[in-house]
Amino acid sequence: MTTAIIWNNETGRGDIDITSAGLRQDDGLATLVFQILFTDARADESDVLPDGTDDRRGWIGDTFADEPWGSKLWLLERSKLTTDVRNKAVTYAQTALERHLKPDYAKQVVVTGSIPQFQLLQLDIAITRPDGSEMTISIKKRWEAQANAL
Repeated sequence: MTTAIIWNNETGRGDIDITSAGLRQDDGLATLVFQILFTDARADESDVLPDGTDDRRGWIGDTFADEPWGSKLWLLERSKLTTDVRNKAVTYAQTALERHLKPDYAKQVVVTGSIPQFQLLQLDIAITRPDGSEMTISIKKRWEAQANAL
């Protein structure tokens, strides 16, 4: 059991939940998914950086890791939400989750994406655990790139 991160689709953010018994706990898989997706993976030299700087970000712990941690979803944060951006988000999420979850936590990971309404990206994640049980997570994120554009 681990401290749970609860995703709020209304606010588009994850947070730790406090109950009368203390911090909410879960088996760790959903929380691990949120940590993977919303930790900035280091951009490759070939990636176009959204802010025009040379800051390729990345998690400091990658210095000691065999595999880089996180996803490249952050590379899309200043992009207009289009079908192409949705497809890139699905690819970034799928790549990151497969790299970190297989084979220990998942036998199969399938990420699908949609734009259910204006400026809203939805990622649906279906995970088949090694024991065959299944888990689904739906993440809705309000897309603020147009509102925050310079």
